[in-house]
Amino acid sequence: MTGPAFLIPSPEKRMMKPMPTQEKKLIFGGMARLPKEFTDAEVFQVIAAVDPSTGKVSDVEILPDSPMILKLLKPMMVGMSLPGDLPDVLQKIELQLFHRYKKAVLVAVKDMVREFRESQMPKPVHPVSSSDPFNR
Repeated sequence: MTGPAFLIPSPEKRMMKPMPTQEKKLIFGGMARLPKEFTDAEVFQVIAAVDPSTGKVSDVEILPDSPMILKLLKPMMVGMSLPGDLPDVLQKIELQLFHRYKKAVLVAVKDMVREFRESQMPKPVHPVSSSDPFNR
């Protein structure tokens, strides 16, 4: 005699379903000093969510909050590939943004791309000291 069938799950139910994969995103930011006569804020910041394996930008924010500048920058930057598309984005900013923040926007975008490039560089390996108590 066998036990109740409801205690033994069928093979289909025992198989684990794969977890949905979530893309890895890293946040990079760039900043530039603003002239004091323009605003109370000291710096302009561009913050971007980037897939580190492809360099694709998936979202962009700016500080201080300026809806019109964000409305211009977001379509330019979302989907761009870092660092390859940087010259095109900088050219679009030069041609479309006529605001006192223009220089700060350009510098902040370049700074954000510099941060991304630095994150992609191999980390230096420090030689192990002979006096290291864990290296025995």
